[in-house]
Amino acid sequence: MNLNEIIKIIGQTNSPIALGGYNSDDLDTDCNIYNLVLFDGKNTSDEIITHESKILKISHGNLSETSPENLIHYENLEIIQDPEWELKMLISKIKEKKNQLFSAASKNALVESQLSFSKAKNALEHEDSFVSCWIKCGIVSLIDSILLQNKIISTSVKALSSIRNLKEKNSNQFVDKIIAETGIERATPSLLSRMLKSTLGFSDMIENNQNSLIIEKKANHLIQNSLFADCYLYLIYQNRNNFYKIKDSLNKNSDKIHVLKTAFDLTTTSSDLSDTIDSLSDISKSLLSNFH
Repeated sequence: MNLNEIIKIIGQTNSPIALGGYNSDDLDTDCNIYNLVLFDGKNTSDEIITHESKILKISHGNLSETSPENLIHYENLEIIQDPEWELKMLISKIKEKKNQLFSAASKNALVESQLSFSKAKNALEHEDSFVSCWIKCGIVSLIDSILLQNKIISTSVKALSSIRNLKEKNSNQFVDKIIAETGIERATPSLLSRMLKSTLGFSDMIENNQNSLIIEKKANHLIQNSLFADCYLYLIYQNRNNFYKIKDSLNKNSDKIHVLKTAFDLTTTSSDLSDTIDSLSDISKSLLSNFH
């Protein structure tokens, strides 16, 4: 898309505009999806606009961004408009600090995984129905951390193939265990169909911005290409992202567990959960010790 097309859709703006960013991945072109970052400094949710055969996802960025996770994804932005060269200068600074950003983001993901496993442990002790949700979130954070530690920018559609490549290179001793705990061996077309339906419903409940259109397009593309395990993990990522949006108000969202049981594919019995939490938490602690 060029500037004229974009302005015709979103309206005139003097803010820097770029394509790519955190939401961008390898399926965008195949699915006719354009991830746009509008650097207007607004703290608002992503917007989804359908235009002819295109789907435009607009994220709002900040030129004063400090999150290493976001900054890493900004390095490969395709600048569409940058009247004051502010975005170009930001990207230049990101490239200079690339190694530090990867390290910080990897450590942050490990800390996040430990928080998730701690929440899972506490939920188990209190017979909280969300315990398995926290485990799935912790697993995703572990995967992200290992990829970032190897200077790989993780995207949800490529997370599985990326971490499998590390396994083949023997880059991390814990990859086998983490992959096994994701549940991907259960991925079949019928299960994925059920997971996808619930994932779309959960997205509509939480995001309410038509992001379910994008999730559906990408999941169906993976299924049609027989990438069942990749699709399974992709859906886990999407549900993790939306679960995090209600994680501080779960007591007000207890009804959501019914849709999450299918969306997250929560199958583990409570008797197995304690050992799973402990073993994954030990992996997280071991990886974190590499930073000291």
